[in-house]
Amino acid sequence: MILDIMIIAIGFFFLWKGSEYFVEAAAEIARRIGVSDLVIGLTLVSVSTTLPEFMASVMASHLGSGGICVGNAVGSNITNISLILGTCMIIEGYKVEPVVLKRYGSMLLLVCTLFVVLCLDGVSRPEGGLLLTLFLVYLIALSREKHTRREVKEVSIELKEVPKEPMWKTLVKFAGGGAAVFIGARYLVQSALNIAVALQVHESAIGATIVALGTSLPEFAVALRALKEDFEEISVGNILGANTLNIVWVIGVSALVRPLTLDRNLLYFNIPMMMGVTLLLLGFMSRGYQLRRWQGIVFLGLYMLFVVINYV
Repeated sequence: MILDIMIIAIGFFFLWKGSEYFVEAAAEIARRIGVSDLVIGLTLVSVSTTLPEFMASVMASHLGSGGICVGNAVGSNITNISLILGTCMIIEGYKVEPVVLKRYGSMLLLVCTLFVVLCLDGVSRPEGGLLLTLFLVYLIALSREKHTRREVKEVSIELKEVPKEPMWKTLVKFAGGGAAVFIGARYLVQSALNIAVALQVHESAIGATIVALGTSLPEFAVALRALKEDFEEISVGNILGANTLNIVWVIGVSALVRPLTLDRNLLYFNIPMMMGVTLLLLGFMSRGYQLRRWQGIVFLGLYMLFVVINYV
């Protein structure tokens, strides 16, 4: 099992660095073919931080592990809210702009509710297609909305960090990053399956905790940087946006690869837990558009409870 833990750590490294290079190259390619900077920047933040979850879940689906696939996506949503956002709330309370709740919160609530309904009998390929269609609609709607000056400023910061290089270097980075993400996801999922067998726990427990924590670290980095640079609403918006993508993009594509079956741990604990922390967050946000430190403590407590129950 020690070897599997080491392989998981290496797999996470390949996922993170590969995602970084892949998305940077994709942004540069999109810019060269005429996609607007605003559209690139707004999709770059959420897609780049969600790419590790995407590859890990799609690979798990390909290998026939619906538990790790769905557990990773659901666990990432719980981790993003209760651990990442909860920690940031304790460091500094958030003031949330109403547009963030309207734009990201309403969509997240919609897709979470739909996902709960779909999960009652597993997620079929047609249902995966429905989720993927919602993903495309979401991206189109996001690109057409009016955005605040601070969001535009954040986009400019993101794009400045994308280096301008010769096209051949961009293509090499694109291919190399994609290969690293694929290799990292492949060995990560296989080792996670081995650990689930060794510990005699549900595959979804490993997916929702160990795998989800590792694939959510990019969101943690973005949230902390946004907090440092006084972009609190960007941090909250990124968490809500990433959670939406975890369902409509990650689960959608994974279900197209292979229909997803869910175990009892997912159906009776992890998915209700995801819905619960989502509703709690949106409820906190709607009360004066303020997220306070004591609420962050509540979320951290819920995260610890979530981890413990998965292994009981």
